[in-house]
Amino acid sequence: MREVWNRMSAHAEDRVVRPEEWPDEEIYGNATGGKIGMWVFLLSDALMFAGFLLAYAILRGGQAAYIAAEDVSVVYWRCNEAAIERGIDCVLEPDFGIPFTAALTFLLICSSVTMVFAYYACIEKNHKGMVKYLWLTAFGGFLFLGGQYYEYFGFGIPGHGLYPQGLIFGQSFFATTFYMVTSFHGAHVFSGVTYIVVMAIRAMMGKYDDGNQNHIEILGLFWHFVDLIWIIVFTFIYLIPSPGDHPSFPML
Repeated sequence: MREVWNRMSAHAEDRVVRPEEWPDEEIYGNATGGKIGMWVFLLSDALMFAGFLLAYAILRGGQAAYIAAEDVSVVYWRCNEAAIERGIDCVLEPDFGIPFTAALTFLLICSSVTMVFAYYACIEKNHKGMVKYLWLTAFGGFLFLGGQYYEYFGFGIPGHGLYPQGLIFGQSFFATTFYMVTSFHGAHVFSGVTYIVVMAIRAMMGKYDDGNQNHIEILGLFWHFVDLIWIIVFTFIYLIPSPGDHPSFPML
């Protein structure tokens, strides 16, 4: 082990240590420091998303437990026709455009595939392929962000966008949790696209032409995590039906 470390130190100024040259460790094997650091970050980030989704589930599930209450002072899950009929002063909230968001989900999944292609192109020392697939991955993430902005605001087109149609942050638990969870994920997509663009520029400069895939693999871990989280968010928020026409429950 000491000989390996000495050899690495001797050549540290000359070149980057390749992943297969990283010393074996009893717990982590030959995982590089960057890869271990990314896994630690992703674990902590997953707990953040879990907290958001848990709060979302508690608010939705708790609503159903108190639908029989007739308390005058209420907070409500969603402003729908039943809420307005009960005298709640709120703006009628629209339904999600699930087909459109499903298309965005498919687009994000496709960007994960191009990320894999970029990784293998790096291993095969395919400079053009690596650069091409990195830019395609970034383009897919950029399109997703554009689609999310359109879903929120509709690009100013009359009758389009959830916010112009009445899904206003702070009006209901339904609106607030939707924007909190999806915008938090959107921030990750933006960070990921920025990360990919930086790596694509470095790839164009020939930084990874030697087949050292470590940095590309670390980038892939983050991007696949972002995609996986979105599938969970899409399932919880878009696909699982809302509690229905029971709009209110007492403040706890």
